[in-house]
Amino acid sequence: MPPHAQDDSLPSDHTLFRVAVRRIIPLLVVCYMFSYLDRINLSFARAAMEQDLHFSDATFGLGAGLFFIGYIVFQVPSALLLEKFGPRRTIAAIMIAWSLISFLFVIISTAWEFCALRVLLGAAEAGFYPAVLYYLALWFPNSIRARVTTGFLIAIPLSGAIGGPVSSYLLGAFDQVLSVPAWKWMILIEAIPPLLLGLTVLKRLDDGPASASWLDAPTKQAILARLPDQNISTNDTTSIFAALKQPEVLLLVVICFCQAVCNYGIVFWVPTFIEQVIAPAPGELGFYTAIPFAVAAVAMLLNARSSDKHNERCWHLAGPFLTVALCLVLTFLLQSHGAIALVFLTIALAAALCVTTMIFTVTPHVLEKRTLATGLAWINSLGAIGGLVGPYGIGWMRQHLHSPLSGVFLVAACATLGAITTIYTLSSRVRRTA
Repeated sequence: MPPHAQDDSLPSDHTLFRVAVRRIIPLLVVCYMFSYLDRINLSFARAAMEQDLHFSDATFGLGAGLFFIGYIVFQVPSALLLEKFGPRRTIAAIMIAWSLISFLFVIISTAWEFCALRVLLGAAEAGFYPAVLYYLALWFPNSIRARVTTGFLIAIPLSGAIGGPVSSYLLGAFDQVLSVPAWKWMILIEAIPPLLLGLTVLKRLDDGPASASWLDAPTKQAILARLPDQNISTNDTTSIFAALKQPEVLLLVVICFCQAVCNYGIVFWVPTFIEQVIAPAPGELGFYTAIPFAVAAVAMLLNARSSDKHNERCWHLAGPFLTVALCLVLTFLLQSHGAIALVFLTIALAAALCVTTMIFTVTPHVLEKRTLATGLAWINSLGAIGGLVGPYGIGWMRQHLHSPLSGVFLVAACATLGAITTIYTLSSRVRRTA
C-alpha cells in the first residue's frame, strides 16, 4: 500500500479532486447534454418531418433506431482512435464530426437520406461515451469515480428538461423563417454548440493529470499518487471472444438490451406520448416534456445514493425495471385521464433513466477480472441493439395496431425481462460490502 494511504494529514479524495471536478465535469456534462439531445431532438419535430418528408411512424422510428447501427459498428474503431490520439483529441473530433453531420439533416428530402445520416451520426458519436468513461478513469480514483460518473450522467435528463423547451420554442419561433421549415432551423441551431464545444475541449481539457498545466506541482503530485495505475488496459492476451463464453456476459447483454429498449423507447417517443395523453397547446409540448426529465434527474441521484449507502445493486436495478413495466401499462390503461397518465409516464421515464445509471455498476461484481474489459465492450455493443429495437418497434406498433400508445407494451415486456434477468444474474453473486 502506498505510504500516503496511511497519512491522515493528506487531504481526502473529495477535497483533493474538487478542483478537477469543477474544471472537467461541468464541461463534459454540457457536451453530453448536446450528444444526447442530438439523438432525441428529432422526436420533437416528428409530426412536421413526417408531413414534409412523407414519412410513416415506422419509417421515422426506423431512422431513429438506425443511429445504433453506426453506434455499434464503430465502437471498436473509436476505441482504437482513443488509444492512438488520446481522450482530449478524440472527444473533440467526435463532437466536431457529429456537429457537421447534424448540419446535413437540413438538406434531406427522402427516407433513405434520413436513415443514412442517422447511421452516420451514430458512427460519429460511437466513441464519445467510452472516451469520457476512460477520461474519468484517468482523473479520478475508485473511491469517488462512481459519484463523479453519476454526476456526468445527469446530462441525460438535463438534455430533455432543457432541450425540450428549447426545441419546442425553436419549432414555434422559426416556422417558415426565410421559407425554411421550423424543424430544419431547430436542427441547424442545435448543431452549432457541439462544434464550439469541441473546440473548447481541445483548449480546456488535458489528456490526464500529468499534462495539466493548471495544477500546481504539489497538487499534481498528490493526485498522481492517488492514481497509481494509469494503464487502463488489462494486458490480457485472451481472445476478445473469450468473454462471450461466460454465461454472465450473455445475461448482462440481455439486461443491457432491455435497458436500451426502455431508455430510448421511452425517451424518443415521450413527446408523442405526451401529445396523446395531454394534447398540449402549440408551443407547450417542450415544457410538458421537461417535467418527466426533471423528475428523472432527482430520481437518478436518489437511487444511486441509496445504492451506495446500502451497498446494494440488484434491487436498485431490478426495482426500476419493474417500475417501468408497471407504470407504462398504467399509462396505457389511464390514457384518457391526461394528468394521471402523465404522472405514470413521468415515473416510467425516471425509472428507465435510473436503470441507465445503474447498468454498469454491477459488472465488476459479476465478471471475471481477466475478461472485464472485453466483457464490457460486448455488453455495451450488443446491448445497444435495444436502441434500434425500441424506437422502431414502437413506431411499427403505432402504425400497424392503430393505437398510439400500443408501443408501450413492447417496452413494458422488455422491462419485465430485464428485471427477471437482473434478479437471476445478480441475486446470488452481488454481495454487500462492509
